[in-house]
Amino acid sequence: MVTALALISLALALVFVLVTAWHLIGIYLALRKGRVHLAALAGGLSQIRDDTAPLTAKLGTVNGGLSALAPPLLAANANLAAIVAVATGK
Repeated sequence: MVTALALISLALALVFVLVTAWHLIGIYLALRKGRVHLAALAGGLSQIRDDTAPLTAKLGTVNGGLSALAPPLLAANANLAAIVAVATGK
């Protein structure tokens, strides 16, 4: 009887170790795949940083042009509002 219980205990311990090892291997593989994806993401972010670096100087020019365009657009908006007021009788 003691021998049977010892064999059952040994078998359960072996099953426990095998299941734990199986899950640890799965975790290792998932982490390794995650490392590859993070490396690709870091490379992509570095490329984006390098590609957008020259835009900083050009944004000042674009901002200046848009600032110059704002008063005529506001005047056109006022004219359109006056036309709508006349058309609706307000």
